[in-house]
Amino acid sequence: MHVDADLEEGFFGTIWGRLFLFFNPFLIAAPFLYLLYLIASPAGVFWPVGTGMFAYFFPPAGKESVIPLTVTALRGKDILSPWVTIFYVASAIAFVDIITSYFLLWNLYIAKKIPLIGRWFIKFENFGARKMKEKPWVKKVAFVGVALFVVFPFQGSGGVGASILGKVIGMNKYHAWTAIIIGSFSGCLLISTISYYLGGAVLKAFETGLFQGIGILTLIAIAFIFIYYFTKNHNKKVFEDETEE
Repeated sequence: MHVDADLEEGFFGTIWGRLFLFFNPFLIAAPFLYLLYLIASPAGVFWPVGTGMFAYFFPPAGKESVIPLTVTALRGKDILSPWVTIFYVASAIAFVDIITSYFLLWNLYIAKKIPLIGRWFIKFENFGARKMKEKPWVKKVAFVGVALFVVFPFQGSGGVGASILGKVIGMNKYHAWTAIIIGSFSGCLLISTISYYLGGAVLKAFETGLFQGIGILTLIAIAFIFIYYFTKNHNKKVFEDETEE
């Protein structure tokens, strides 16, 4: 049973609806960037932020490096107040996570067409969704886990990685996207605040691997819970089949 189908019903299930869902993130991003430009261009702070957003799209650049560098660039201009700078940078970088995750979560059905990978993806997704339905606490753990996954900065913890993680463990796209929005904005705001008041010391702190370690441990915890219940469910099914025989 395909529990959480990615294909929408009604208009969004048609070819025109799917094309709309595919291009809609770009339609949202364009006016958002233009609005940032209108607001920040007179103060001369748009291009440092725009450059940071562009760099964040490409690994290995992550929020742990892009945000401190962008905040430092704005501080050097000494135009915006501290909290305007902090909120402006955090919102801009979080928007990248939010819009990329929106694109992936509503278009992930394309990846499921890939031979072999798609079949296993659907299998794990359906199992995770079934477990969340059977045990409500698993849904809560998954939601918090995905949010924390985005909060802690380490390679692959942005909107792309979180979207794939959320779907693989069976979250529906609405819950996964909400978790990513909360986690991304919270993480960006935290890093932006620390960056403003500590400056270059932030980059050195991230180089110690503390935050990467916390993020990886969060991912391991989610994976452990998922694998535990998958194995338990599989063994139970095998036992029941053998008993019936």
